[in-house]
Amino acid sequence: MSKVQGKELGINIDAGQARKNLSVAPDGTVPEEWNTVRQFGGNHINALVFVAIIFSHKNLIDAMRAGGTGHYVGTVNRDGLLKDKAFTNFACIVEELGFSTFHSKSKVSYDLSSLFNLQGLGPLAKKVLVRKLKLAGWSGNNTVEEECIALNLHEVFGVPPQEFSGWLSACSEEGGLEDLDFFSGEDGPVSGEGFKFVAGHSSKKTGSVAVNAGAPKSANLVHNEIQNKLYERMCVQYGEANVGTEVPTGEGTSIDIVVKHPGSCTFYEIKTAGTLKACIRQAIPQLLEYAYWGCSADRADRLVIVSPHALTADAEAYLTFLRESFNVPLEYEQFVF
Repeated sequence: MSKVQGKELGINIDAGQARKNLSVAPDGTVPEEWNTVRQFGGNHINALVFVAIIFSHKNLIDAMRAGGTGHYVGTVNRDGLLKDKAFTNFACIVEELGFSTFHSKSKVSYDLSSLFNLQGLGPLAKKVLVRKLKLAGWSGNNTVEEECIALNLHEVFGVPPQEFSGWLSACSEEGGLEDLDFFSGEDGPVSGEGFKFVAGHSSKKTGSVAVNAGAPKSANLVHNEIQNKLYERMCVQYGEANVGTEVPTGEGTSIDIVVKHPGSCTFYEIKTAGTLKACIRQAIPQLLEYAYWGCSADRADRLVIVSPHALTADAEAYLTFLRESFNVPLEYEQFVF
């Protein structure tokens, strides 16, 4: 914070505004999410800065809600809710942070789809929103997702409530923060023993879980519910001695569920993102690393993505193409509660 006052590369940076946008504490402490996002790189930083700026100013929230024209997209005009300097500043923010699709003196159009395609951004945005909501007087008697939907904040991004809440909760503390570690963390500890199957399961907290992925009240518990119930079902099918959860890979990571067969195993990765495509996108790199890190094809003969979403024709064609063209044994199973 000591370097934000004045000019840096020709840009005027106001320390007070920077503190407000980043929710800096009175003692100068910067929230942890800003250190975390640095591990992801520039696109994630720009995206989180954009979220923080918008939700620090009611006039920007109102302008984007009013300017939405479709899924992820919108246009804000100079003569609308933002005028003169306020519009100019907003248009520059949209342009500089990489979300502008058209920019003139009278209007700026934007596309925010990249926000929902950046792995791990949703949970970081959730932390930002928690701070903004508390500052605005949020009681905390409901979930962050519920409060955001009640305030129609999903309209800022031009997305339906379910997608927005699913985005915020995709890797939340209760059911998937390990995904953030997987995609942004450094090399994990290696046991030296490699993958070894271990049977068993430690039941996780579930609470009252809604059946639709991304449901505001309990999206962060859907992962746990699926894992608990899937383990029970597989034990019936394959026997308890042949089913394990959170099985260590030997590389500092763990597999959601493993079923042991004679001579090989099936690896299952559970995802609860707001869309089917997001679930598939998140699961594939993890399954490939779990199965093939160390350049061995002996660990698993099936790699299965599990989510609550129904399989679409496009997704089925994609996975079939990967299997038939590259001999990657990827499959998909919908979990129905």
